[in-house]
Amino acid sequence: MSQFNRLFDRKAGNARKWADQVLAEKFGLTANAIPMDLADFDFPVAPPIHQAIMTRAAVPDYSYTYIPEAFYETVIAWNARRFGLQLEKDWIKLSYGTVPTLHYLVQAFTEQNEAVLINTPAYDPFAEAVRNNHRQLATSPLMLVDNRYEFDFADMAAKMQRPDVKMFILCSPQNPSGRVWTAEELARVGELCRQHQVLLISDEIHRDIVYPGVTFTSIWQACPAIQSQSILCLSPNKAFNLGGLKTSYVVIPDPAIRARLNAQFVANSITSPNSFAVPALIAAYTDCDAWLDEMVAYVAANFAYLVNRLQVIPEIQVMPSDSGFLAWLDTQRLFPDETAMKRFFTAADLSCVVGSYFVADGGGFVRLNIGMPRPLLKEALDRMVATYATWPRIGQEA
Repeated sequence: MSQFNRLFDRKAGNARKWADQVLAEKFGLTANAIPMDLADFDFPVAPPIHQAIMTRAAVPDYSYTYIPEAFYETVIAWNARRFGLQLEKDWIKLSYGTVPTLHYLVQAFTEQNEAVLINTPAYDPFAEAVRNNHRQLATSPLMLVDNRYEFDFADMAAKMQRPDVKMFILCSPQNPSGRVWTAEELARVGELCRQHQVLLISDEIHRDIVYPGVTFTSIWQACPAIQSQSILCLSPNKAFNLGGLKTSYVVIPDPAIRARLNAQFVANSITSPNSFAVPALIAAYTDCDAWLDEMVAYVAANFAYLVNRLQVIPEIQVMPSDSGFLAWLDTQRLFPDETAMKRFFTAADLSCVVGSYFVADGGGFVRLNIGMPRPLLKEALDRMVATYATWPRIGQEA
């Protein structure tokens, strides 16, 4: 039996996703709810990471830390081994969560009268990083073609021609759909940014969870010339469930861009890392390759299981995914509006993320987290099917 079938009590660790109070207040759910909203997974952390944290915890010192040389060596080795990226130590900057880092990037590289471009639907904190810092948000909707997202390059070019658009945030792989962009698509994105002198921020934090048979390409491999005009946002948090340790990093080849972000870190007083952050990252990137490969295969099988199980609800169309533990479902033929969608999932005692959360162009969709043991996923999908059996169809009276 797969190690990822094992259930364990995440409430014991005060996991926000499983908190009874949060599920009741935010979603109106019971203590027996199955949460499928927050983007972390329900597997125990990889044993080498757990051991590294226990070893570090045994040292009775949780004071201020520094970044050891082993951190840089490990990051460089991981990126070379897993992704064919050749990084240099000076390019790497440890940060404390990708979402806060997006805020620092917006602060450092744009002014209040300037705009940041994103594709929609988009992970809402992309927009929050823009709006919270009183910048202008520009959006370019992804095109839905044969139930897959594609870039609208003409629209992106038109938006980048605007004199106020100074930054583009790329999500690769894409959240919420799990779409892995091709090298050809990414090359065109890079060239657009170069042509219009737009700083490219490439959020690649989901790259570690790309399904077997799918090839992930970094923006730098697709468009090498964009290195001098771009920043990579990377993290072990998604693949190894380390979100609570706030361990992320950025990679910046250009010295001037790097100096500008370093100044912003100083302005925000971003200093020493969490005591457990670096040991956890080093263990993840050194001793967990086999664990990660097995986890990714398991999640890919979970996605296939979901697609098969939901065939009994023909009004729901699952968008094919290439990566991650998030499923993006088109429910427009089942629910007349988002209010009805929320009622359905409340009746099933499941939490979810509704499409309106994703800035724009997500109406009628819902995102479900499937990064969980299959017995738990089976129970969640059984609840959906059972609720559907008594649910009024569009055109019927509720």
